[in-house]
Amino acid sequence: MPIEVRRDFGRFDRRRHADPTNPWLVRARHAAKTIGEARGWTGRVLSDVDRGLVILLSTADGDKIRHSELFPVRRAYGLSVERTVEILDQIGLVEDDRIPAFESWLERSLADLTPAIHAEVEHWLRTLREGGPRSRPRSPETVWAYLRAVRPALLTWSDRYDHLREVTRDDILAVDALTGHERHHTLSVLRSLFRHCKKSRACGRET
Repeated sequence: MPIEVRRDFGRFDRRRHADPTNPWLVRARHAAKTIGEARGWTGRVLSDVDRGLVILLSTADGDKIRHSELFPVRRAYGLSVERTVEILDQIGLVEDDRIPAFESWLERSLADLTPAIHAEVEHWLRTLREGGPRSRPRSPETVWAYLRAVRPALLTWSDRYDHLREVTRDDILAVDALTGHERHHTLSVLRSLFRHCKKSRACGRET
């Protein structure tokens, strides 16, 4: 496995490292001028973008620059990197390695479930979010609300079982700490989960 080396742009010294002849920097500066004129960027904005490009591309060799590598630039030089990233994307030199909010939330929320139940629930949530052959994608807010409704039951079942197919009807009916609309909603969400499991053959029981 190749070793991942991250470049430290925070150590850039313009007098020693700046290379205005680097072809990638030349190309990026041209793109910045074109985009800046079209967007009506002020001289200050253009100057900040140019500073960022000089720092990032004076030693460029065609390898993509990861978004995470830009944090030292922001911190060390006080530059806003959003427009600079736009230029890098224009010339094909940026790699967005940020973890989407949905992914980080999913990882945190499912961390305490047993591995098999984790996998079953994750597949259900991703199908909700992304949609399927016969279902439309749901908003992140809807997916979050669904998991919030059933997570207490999932945690309880993870203490007893390895798979959702081991969950009994009595287990489901025992989700009795809720009343009224909240209970109805939770049971409805659980039906969605178990229907998905049955269709995907992850588990064999439906509420």
